Formats: sequence, C-alpha cells, structure tokens
Amino acid sequence: MRAAVGIDDIAVYIPRLYLELADENRPEKPTEFSMARKSDPSKYLHGIGIAKMSIPDTYQDSAVLAANAIFELIERNNVHPSSLARIDIATETGVDESKPVAAYVHGMLEQKYGKGSLKRTSGVEYKFACVSTADALESSLDWAWAGRSNGKYSVICATDIARYPLTSPGEPTQGAGAVALLVKEDPRLLAIDPVIGTHMEDEDDFWRPLFSTTAVVHGKHSERCYLRAMEGAVDDWAEQAIASGIIRAGPGESLVDHVGPMSFHVPYPKMAEKAFAYLLRHFWRGLPRWKQILREIGEEPKADRYKKREEFEKAEADYMKLFMETHQFQTEYLDKVADGLVHARESGNSYSASEKSCLSMLLETKAMRGTDLAGKRGGSGNYGSGCKAKASSWTVREEWAATAKKFGHAEKLHHRRPISLAEYEILHEGKPFPDGRKFVAEPENEFVLVDVTSQGYRHYKFAD
Repeated sequence: MRAAVGIDDIAVYIPRLYLELADENRPEKPTEFSMARKSDPSKYLHGIGIAKMSIPDTYQDSAVLAANAIFELIERNNVHPSSLARIDIATETGVDESKPVAAYVHGMLEQKYGKGSLKRTSGVEYKFACVSTADALESSLDWAWAGRSNGKYSVICATDIARYPLTSPGEPTQGAGAVALLVKEDPRLLAIDPVIGTHMEDEDDFWRPLFSTTAVVHGKHSERCYLRAMEGAVDDWAEQAIASGIIRAGPGESLVDHVGPMSFHVPYPKMAEKAFAYLLRHFWRGLPRWKQILREIGEEPKADRYKKREEFEKAEADYMKLFMETHQFQTEYLDKVADGLVHARESGNSYSASEKSCLSMLLETKAMRGTDLAGKRGGSGNYGSGCKAKASSWTVREEWAATAKKFGHAEKLHHRRPISLAEYEILHEGKPFPDGRKFVAEPENEFVLVDVTSQGYRHYKFAD
C-alpha cells in the first residue's frame, strides 16, 4: 500500500516593511499612496482586496527570503541536514540566468550548519510564473511515491518579489514573501492525493522580458486565462478523482460539496474570490440549488446573445457580482476560502508563494478558532501566467491543528513597520537614500544580501 505523502509543516517569511494602501478601519480615509496616485483608497480594499503591500528592504532578494523561510522550517522541526534529500525553489524572480536560487540558498544554510553539511542534498529552480510551486511540489511527491525518499525529507520553497512600474495599473498588487514546505511520508499536516489536474496553453497574458526588472501584464486577458485554465485543471482533477474513487458525489451533490478548505493563487484577493465563484458556478449548474439561484438573480449571460464581446464581458462581470452576493455563495466562501485571503490583504501578491502562503493563513486561523478539520478533504488551485493551471486535493491529518498553531503567521504580519511613500519609491527603484542610510530596518537574526560584485556574483551572510 502506498504510504501517505504530503506537507508536514509550513514556514512563511514576510518582509517586515509594508506600504499602506488603505486604512482598514476607515477605507475612505486618504493614504499617502492614494493621494500621490490620485485614487480612491477604498478601491484598493474593496475593489481588489489589498490594504498593505509587503516591501523588501535593500538587503533582501528572492534568495534571502527563501533562505529565511527554510531556516525557520528546519529549526522548528529539528531537521538534521543529513535528513534533507532535496531543497527545490520555485520563483519567477530569480537572481541569475544560470545559477539557481537553490544554490545560493544552499550556501547560506551551510553558513549555519557547516560547510559540506548539505553536500548530499540536491536542489533546482522551477519556473512557470506562479504555478511553479505546484510543479516543484508534484516532483517531490512523485519522488516520494516512487519509493526513493528512503526516510529522508524534501523542502519546497516558493519565493518571489512582485514588482510593477511605478504608477502602473499593477502597482497596487505588488508584494513579497516566501513559503517553505516540509514534504515527507506520514505528514502531520496534509496528505496529498495522487490526483493532480493540469491545463496548459501558450498565452501572452503576463511576462517579464530579460531586459526588464518589472513585469508586463494584460490585466483583463490574464483574468480570463486564469479562469479558463483553472476550470480546465479542475475538470482534469475531477475526472481522475471520480475514476479513482477518491470522491463520489451523490444525487443532488457537487464534487465541491466533498471538498472543505480551499486555497487559490492570489494575484489579489478579489481574483481568488472570483475564481472560487467561477468554480461553484461550474459545478453547481444543473443541480437543484442552481435552479434556486437562477430564480433569485436570473439566467446567466450567453455570448451568442451579444453583438460585441465587450458587451458580453460586461454582462458576465455584472452577473458574477450578483452571484457573489447570494447567501449560497457567501456561506461557502466564508467557510472554505476567506480566512486564507487575510494574508494577501495584509501583504499583497507574492507570485509563486501566494497560494501556499494563503493556505498557511487558512490553516492557522482554523486551528486557532478550534475548527475540526481532521479527516476532511481540501483543495488547492494554482495558476501561472503563460499559461498553466494545476488543481490538487489533500486530506487534513489528525495532528494538523497542533502543527498549524505553531506557524506564527498572524504574528509575523503584526510584527512589521510602515514605510513612507518616499522610502517605498527609493526601494522600488533601487536608489540610495538621500540621508545616507543603507537600509530601512535593522536585520533581525536573518540571512541578508551583503553585496553584488562587479561581475554580478552575490554574497550573503547571517546577520545576528
């Protein structure tokens, strides 16, 4: 019988600096950012669902974020370096075109554990925009399911810094962070089902050219790609789940009825909420409950009834809003998804790290609240521009709550300091501070970037 394999623990690293977009207690109150961008601050909180953006300091890059998340994970679980078979990194903000972030992280960790302590630990870098975390995790799962782990563990770390040009439409969705997963047999947290759905196409919805430090995004097109690819991946997962007998839906039931907590890729919280709504519409059609919804909000828009695509898209957007306001949707959303999105509201987008960071927040919140999830099945939906989506499911383990309560996720969000718009723009553009400061916040027992040589080589150290 195949051993249960999955996520044993999760560690999130969040930069300690943030820029406030909107005051959560007074959304209408102007902020320094909203005044500078001549915008309504409530549109950030209510329109896209973001109140704060995490901002990396001068000594932080994607490798530093990853090393700090992984170091916390290893220390918290008393993992000996010799027990780690692989440390793989998922990112779309790599620091070198050849040398992977995994190698730099390897070197940083050996500063703490001794030179050569990880010489038998492999590592690679995965890249497919924000879905690369799912690819990296699937590889580790396959490795363990194939019987190659021999009692050792693997670590998957997603790390990214989301950055768009100043004053661009994407600017309010920036953020940064890393999330590390300890993957092993007989995990305490989540046992992942050997059923993973995939959907992939070649699209120009989002990319970052080699010559650019910021991304290019076709916003509306990217949203459509996200929803279409996610639907395809979930359908692929559903076919496999039904064929394997993992889930059986009875009369009047939906497969989603058998899936509890869920997390999605979160470019901004409202997009994840919309993805969940799209999923429910997809699976509820034809069921008695859907007939009740149609009586409440009317029939869904049909593309062939509109002369212009723009008219249909407007009607579809309006219909989606009506559906998301229904009692049926709100009940499911608040129970299964909303708690995890607190992370994205407080931190912004962290690309490949966004979905698992929100999963961490979801599990910690449920555990602190005393929710009984043991034995229940949950689901994850990942999307990466370009474009590809993956859908997976997992079962919550008996020991999950004790593990999740030690994440310290909410505390990390509180242990931060706000920065001014001027400080943010200096950090964003990589310019020197006019007062001669080297950084905004003093490092606190963490890995930092020391310098970059004239040849582009990067040096790191642990700052006590």
